Parts: sequence; C-alpha cells; structure tokens
Amino acid sequence: MMNHTNDPFSEALADWRVNPPRDPSFRAGVWARVEALRREPWAAYVRRHALTSGLALLAVVAVGGWVGMRQAHARADRDRALLVQVYLSEIDSRLVATDGTP
Repeated sequence: MMNHTNDPFSEALADWRVNPPRDPSFRAGVWARVEALRREPWAAYVRRHALTSGLALLAVVAVGGWVGMRQAHARADRDRALLVQVYLSEIDSRLVATDGTP
C-alpha cells in the first residue's frame, strides 16, 4: 500500500476550504425563479424541452398503436372463430340437429 503523506496534491486537498461570500439575496432569487417557472404556460415548457416532449409523445403514440393492434388482432381472431363456428353449424347436418356446438 502506498503512503501519500508526502504528496503535495493530497496535502493541498486536505488544507483546502471553500468559503463562498454570503449573498443576502440568494434565497429571494431562488424563490423568484421558482415562481417565474410556476407561472410559465405549458406550451412554453414544451418548447423549452422539445426533445424530451417529442420523445415522450412518440413513446405514447407507439405504445397506443401497439396496444390497439393487439386488441384488433384479438378481436379478429374471436370474430374468425365465431364465423367458422356459425358457417360449420349451418352446413353440417349433424350439428344442425344438436345445439350448434362442435
């Protein structure tokens, strides 16, 4: 294991202290910015975040399209099965004499 006690960089970092000057208007400035953004209309927010808004919209449309396609396929499969059942029951004389279930 290396000993860094004689390393000037480590010593400089150990001695370094950050003492920023106090700004009495800092808190008021933060709240002023928060209030300005709160009053901003949603259209301005969307314009400022165009890429994120566009990607979110694209994702919503893609998911909605995929869900709609899955529902359409499921309904088409149900309709197809019903049509086959009705067609076969009308042409099959054995099924005509029963309740219509194969």
